[in-house]
Amino acid sequence: MEKSDSNCNVEEKVTKNAEVMDGDENSKRKEPGLEERFAAIESILDQMEAEDVTLDQSFALYKQGLEQIKAANRSLDSIEKAMQVLNENGELEEF
Repeated sequence: MEKSDSNCNVEEKVTKNAEVMDGDENSKRKEPGLEERFAAIESILDQMEAEDVTLDQSFALYKQGLEQIKAANRSLDSIEKAMQVLNENGELEEF
């Protein structure tokens, strides 16, 4: 049974998302920022809502989305920690 063009397109996007998440070991790119992560999550959600997405593709997209959310949470935690500073008394204050 042949795959439809749109189904192949979803598979290509799933593969591309996985490659972006894994990163290219040969490249020295920096970690994606929050905006890029949120854009990736939105793209994943759009792909999951497609009528032609298979169950396997849906699971792969779900996993990719969770990884993006976890990474975004780590970034937010890091930003939050950076926003705290020590005051004169050695206590943490928010910046």
